[in-house]
Amino acid sequence: MKGKKMAIFHIGAYETDVQGCFSFRNGELFVYGQKVKKPGYYGAEAVLPIICSIHEFAQANGWSIFGSVDRHFYEDAELIRNKGGSFIDHAMNGTKGQLRLDFLEPQKDIYIKSKEGPLLGTRIYTMAEIQMFINSGMQLIFEKQTYDVATNPNFEMAFKMFVEQGLRIMIVYGFATDYCVLAAVLAMLAIKKKYNLDFDVYVVTDAIEEVNIDFEGNVDMGFGIKALARMAKAGAKFTTSEDVFSFKY
Repeated sequence: MKGKKMAIFHIGAYETDVQGCFSFRNGELFVYGQKVKKPGYYGAEAVLPIICSIHEFAQANGWSIFGSVDRHFYEDAELIRNKGGSFIDHAMNGTKGQLRLDFLEPQKDIYIKSKEGPLLGTRIYTMAEIQMFINSGMQLIFEKQTYDVATNPNFEMAFKMFVEQGLRIMIVYGFATDYCVLAAVLAMLAIKKKYNLDFDVYVVTDAIEEVNIDFEGNVDMGFGIKALARMAKAGAKFTTSEDVFSFKY
C-alpha cells in the first residue's frame, strides 16, 4: 500500500481517556459520577461495559477507532504540584493508571504524541507521517498533557485529514463528560467550522460520566449538564448505545 492513500471508513469511534486512573475507583482521578448504576458499581466503572460493547461493535463493523489519553510528566502545568495547576498527579508517564484498558486492545494503538518526553519539547508530525498512520488501519490515539486534546499540536491537522478522506460521523464516548469529553467534542466542532467540513459528532450519553467538580474544586452537580449544553450549542448531536448498535442516526 506504499504511496497509496486509503479512505477511512465513514464512521469513527472516539474513545476519550478510558484509562485506569479515571476508570477504576482506586485510580487517582476516578470519575465517580452522580449515582449508582447497579449494585456494587458506580461512576466510570458502571459505564465500562457499555464502552466495551461499543468498541467491539465498532471493530466488528470496520469503523475507524480513535481516542485520547492523558500522559503526564512532573512539569506539566495542569498539575497542582506546579503553580497554578488544578489537578493532582494522575496518568503519570510509565504508571499503570496511564494505560488504556485491555479490552480496548491497546496493542493496536498508534500514539500521536504531543510532547517528546519529560523536559522535552513538542512533537510535530508531518502530513506524510499522519497519512501513514491513517493507512495503517491501527487505532490512532492522541496523547496530551492537559485535559484538552486540542493542545496536542497534531490534532487539528490529523482530524482534518480524517474528514477529508471519508470520515462523516464521529461517535464520542469515555471520560469525563465535563472535562476531556467536552474538550474533544468542542475541538472537533471548531475544526468543522474553521474548514467548513461535512461531518457530524455524536456523543453517546450512556457511555460517558461526569465529574461534577469545577476547576476550583467545588462540587457542582450541574457541571456535567452544563457541559452537555455547551456541546449542543457548538453543534454536537446526542445518541445512546442502543441507537449506536442499530445505526439510528
